[in-house]
Amino acid sequence: MLSAVALLSVYGQVPAITSKPVNVSSVNSPDDDYWPAISADNHYFATTVSHRGESAYQATQEDLTIFEKDSVGNWKVDSVLTKPLNTPYNEGSPAFSADGRYLFFVASDRKDGLGSCDIYYVIRHGSRWSQPIHADAPLNTRFWESNPSLSADGRTLFFASNRTGGKGGMDIWKCAVAMQPDGLLRFFNVENLGDSINTAKNEMSPFIHPDNETLYFSSNGHDGYGGNDIFVARKNSNGQWQRPVNMGREINTSGDDTGFVVETGGKYGYFSSNGLEKNGNGREIYKVELPVEVRPRSVICFEGTTTDAATKEPLRALIEITDLSSGQKVQTLYADDVTGKFSVCYPVGKKYGLTVSAKPYLFESFELGDSAKSVKVALQKIAKGRKTTLRNVYFAFNSSQLQPESMPELKRLGRFLLEYPSVKILIEGHTDNVGAESYNMDLSEKRAKAVVDFLVAGGIAVDRVNFKGYGATRPLATNDTEQGRALNRRTEIEIE
Repeated sequence: MLSAVALLSVYGQVPAITSKPVNVSSVNSPDDDYWPAISADNHYFATTVSHRGESAYQATQEDLTIFEKDSVGNWKVDSVLTKPLNTPYNEGSPAFSADGRYLFFVASDRKDGLGSCDIYYVIRHGSRWSQPIHADAPLNTRFWESNPSLSADGRTLFFASNRTGGKGGMDIWKCAVAMQPDGLLRFFNVENLGDSINTAKNEMSPFIHPDNETLYFSSNGHDGYGGNDIFVARKNSNGQWQRPVNMGREINTSGDDTGFVVETGGKYGYFSSNGLEKNGNGREIYKVELPVEVRPRSVICFEGTTTDAATKEPLRALIEITDLSSGQKVQTLYADDVTGKFSVCYPVGKKYGLTVSAKPYLFESFELGDSAKSVKVALQKIAKGRKTTLRNVYFAFNSSQLQPESMPELKRLGRFLLEYPSVKILIEGHTDNVGAESYNMDLSEKRAKAVVDFLVAGGIAVDRVNFKGYGATRPLATNDTEQGRALNRRTEIEIE
């Protein structure tokens, strides 16, 4: 066990956590409570409860409990979401996906299991879960797999395992994830997180924050205060994990401190400990305010709904988030097939494009910046006269030169035309009313033609894409404000 001075020399400055952890009495029971989870929207909370036997000779029973936040901010048990998850065997270690559609957990001794403890997941349909789905190999093995945590982009699952090929004891691993069109998940490319994270002893309960750069976990192999301590590690600019930092004495005790999870906003964390209070209740769940040094990078989370524009019925639309500067797709998910709802999280500091699509509908696109509000997306079925705005097409100032950030949107339009080979479109250019009318008319036509030229260069037949400039003659908003003028400067497509 190291003193604070020794920790300084090994890890750098110990975080100055000044607030004391608070017992979250609304989620704790008379039994052991541990491995908490919180949804990205902070609306749901989940725990593992180990029910003690009536006598010392009876085995404990692990179950999941899911709580929903009520109108005044208190946690209340959601029996509809809780009951279907539990069996006479053991279930625990819950983890929500950032979009809220998946809940991961572990279960033991099931007939479809490969080892003594396997990872499962369920898919949310409205207010109910699907039947539990076994994650299968290579994620699950004949060894012990537990403590799942899915990255916000849905592409990487972190977990703990004592499988062969590790550094010793329990190690933290990662596994690539691919979502199928039917919502099922495929797991592949399992990798050990390496020497910077794992030791010859035990590393467990990883939690990857929605920033996808900050990892919290527990370990009794890195130097600390005794038992399992909680650590934080960050990725460097090359995507490698840096040396972990002990979270400090206010959180870590001589007992076992595990299961650290952090709210999306980064200010508060939750964890379980049996060393903070000597009240005979064993492990309990606590909440603590984090100092800036160990908070994750800021992220934006927002919700949306997708519907059919004509019927108003919910749609299971495809949601895609693209980094407009690099053109890289950073997240792909589907809206809930019952409610049409979706939830998205992404790091601040970049400009992203949001595209919503479904067959046989005209897609809609939006720009996402460092502030995002809930969106309601009504998709129109493909038909003559239907229009949409290409909100992520950008031109240089007073020019028809397409900006690089336009490429993801234009490529998306090209794929749309390839997918529907009988569709013909009109590209419309629009400006605000600043400048001469003739100049604006000419500029809008040149900009519309630039989009057509891009599509034709990419293989779209020239007779399928027409263009027309309208200048400032068809405003969507007032030209008296900058916000209104920005809305009026746009590129639209119309089905011919």
